[in-house]
Amino acid sequence: MSERVVSQMSRFLLSLTGIAVLLAVSVVAQTQTATTDTAAPADTSGTSVQQALEEILEEPTGADAYRYDPQGRRDPFQSLVGPAPRVPRDRAPGVPGFLIDEMKLQGVVRTKQGLVAMINGPDNKGYLIRVGDKVLDGEVIRITQTSVVFRQEVNDPTRIERYREVVKDLTPPSERKG
Repeated sequence: MSERVVSQMSRFLLSLTGIAVLLAVSVVAQTQTATTDTAAPADTSGTSVQQALEEILEEPTGADAYRYDPQGRRDPFQSLVGPAPRVPRDRAPGVPGFLIDEMKLQGVVRTKQGLVAMINGPDNKGYLIRVGDKVLDGEVIRITQTSVVFRQEVNDPTRIERYREVVKDLTPPSERKG
């Protein structure tokens, strides 16, 4: 949210708080008037209530004066799709330590044993992967002439399936025909 929207929201909440305080004070004043003698001197708490409201409704003077309080709301920067994969601190070196999302398909080569995919890892080095190779959050299940298909382990309690297929293509979706 922009700082302006947050400022407007805080002013609105402060004005609602002020209205609630005024209502509470008027209810208290009415009950005091009803219980006290009619000959009692007039209550001058109206001016002190006005001063208290002005103190409450003062705008913050600087950027340091405002602090965000989430009050049980979700983190706006947390993914809505699902929980982030839990990555161990000490990963295995090479392809077994890479997440599927960290790899980029660079090419596919035909060998005597079948198709082999060339990927670029998060360390900006090239690696060769074959069907059956394990990665940190899944394994390679299929290699075609233009893509690699991974079976990714899904650690989301809201989903029934434990796995999903992730396809890495040579041609980005924006350049495909159709």
